[in-house]
This record gives sequence, C-alpha cells and structure tokens, in this order.
Amino acid sequence: MSKIEENDPRVKAYLYDIGYHRWSRVHATVNRTWTMTSNIAESLNVVRASTDYIHTVLDGVRRYIVCLENKRCSCGRFQFNELPCPYALAALRHMDESFEQYCSLYYTRKNLLRTYEIPVNSLPDESKWNVPQHISEEVVNPPTEGKRQPGRPQKERYKTYDEINSKKYKISCGNCGGEGITEFDV
Repeated sequence: MSKIEENDPRVKAYLYDIGYHRWSRVHATVNRTWTMTSNIAESLNVVRASTDYIHTVLDGVRRYIVCLENKRCSCGRFQFNELPCPYALAALRHMDESFEQYCSLYYTRKNLLRTYEIPVNSLPDESKWNVPQHISEEVVNPPTEGKRQPGRPQKERYKTYDEINSKKYKISCGNCGGEGITEFDV
C-alpha cells in the first residue's frame, strides 16, 4: 500500500473505501478459479466435480448432451415428455443409476389413480344433445388442396441408388449402341 500511496494518495483512499474483498485475492468471497489455486490439478478437480451430471452420448454420427441434474437433453424429448429419453437412459446406465427418480411425478401410480377419482359422465344419445341452432346450421367445407408449388411438376418419382444401379438400367453407347460401354470408351 505504501507504493500505491507514493504514486497517488487518492488511489489508497479509494481502495480502502471499496473494501478489501473487491481487489484483494486473500479477502475475496468468490472463487477466482486460476488465481486461487497453486497448481492446475486443483482447478481441474473443481471442474470435474461440477460435471458429474453432464454426459455426452454418441448415437452413430450424432452427439447429444444430457444434463441429468436439470433433466434436459439436446434432443428435447427429456424435457418435453418429462421422461428420460434414450440418451438419458444410456447416461443413467453408465452411472449405474435408476431411471425412476428422473421421471415426472405425473407418471406415478398415485397420480394415475387420482385422474380417475372424479367421475366422467358419458355423453347422452345424439338426439338429446342441446346444440344451438346457429352451430347446427353452419356448413363446414372440406379443406382445399392448397396452393400449387412453384416450378415444373415432377413427372416420375425419384429413384433410389439401388434402382439406378440395378440390372434393369443398362448403360449403352450413344454412337454404336453397344451395352456396357459409353462413347468415351470407344
């Protein structure tokens, strides 16, 4: 502090006013990651502990990120259905954990039985329905085919790779008509 006071005494007063925790590593209340550790291994251990619930699952060429703590997956099914998706199940199997605690409470037996506590009355015969006249007289037309797509319409369906390379389609020369050769081979 004496060196700072030699340069500018106002800086020393400012640092005292804002508090030690704002500028001193020793008095900092938050972990300043790289500056708080003496070696890199301590910092890596902190990172490893925070990623226990995050998994990367590979499915062929696709990669999905699964966060078990937040019940989320990059495929979107885990958070949408509130049931573990196949990628979350793979991560759970890898961790040797049960999937039941990651399912929503909506799917429990107790809540399923609660849905049938309230009686559901069936509809009476259609002749006994009380439908307002303006609704019963309304005519609903079937949907139209929609707007035609721009461009020339396709004449034939697209052929697959196997169909093109099958024996049905033979390569022939444009000049002599010989099979299996082209005009470039002549």
